[in-house]
Amino acid sequence: MVMEALRKVFENLGAADIDERLEERLIDGILSAFQEQAVATTNLGSREGQIMLDGFGTVVQALGERCHQYLKQIAGTIKWRLNNKTSSVRMQVADLISRTSIAMKKCGEDQLMGHLGVVLYEYLGEEYPEVLGSILGALRAIVNVIGMTKMTPPIRDLLPRLTPILRNRHEKVQENVIDLVGRIADR
Repeated sequence: MVMEALRKVFENLGAADIDERLEERLIDGILSAFQEQAVATTNLGSREGQIMLDGFGTVVQALGERCHQYLKQIAGTIKWRLNNKTSSVRMQVADLISRTSIAMKKCGEDQLMGHLGVVLYEYLGEEYPEVLGSILGALRAIVNVIGMTKMTPPIRDLLPRLTPILRNRHEKVQENVIDLVGRIADR
């Protein structure tokens, strides 16, 4: 409920009136709530998880360049949660990368996004199609923001790993892998 209220406040009013101390407490609270949430293991697209994602993404986008000092902490949380054994947690954190990539670009964190690209590349063998679709979506978001030339791993390494994924019949996987391969072909 708090995250939903935060999302609405930031969507309607923005982050201009937030001072540095409140900003710090806000990010710390959001990161703490994100790490401690109980993500349902049976329902991959749970409403609570979606509210958390929407709120987190909205706050980071509203803060823009002001969230630069917190990006390393956010990336650490992302990497930690990608190693979680629960598929819904991995899916949620991959979706978070998609939502925060524009803010990372605004902060000039191309190197951090490149590192996250390498981490996501290592997870392309994900067994759950919903999670794989989110990982591909996160890779697509990173490619969209930093471009093909700065992408790590290089496209010549990424494309052979994407080819077998094209056979996956899951709608989310197909949508994201086809879009990603299409962007590679357009370069």
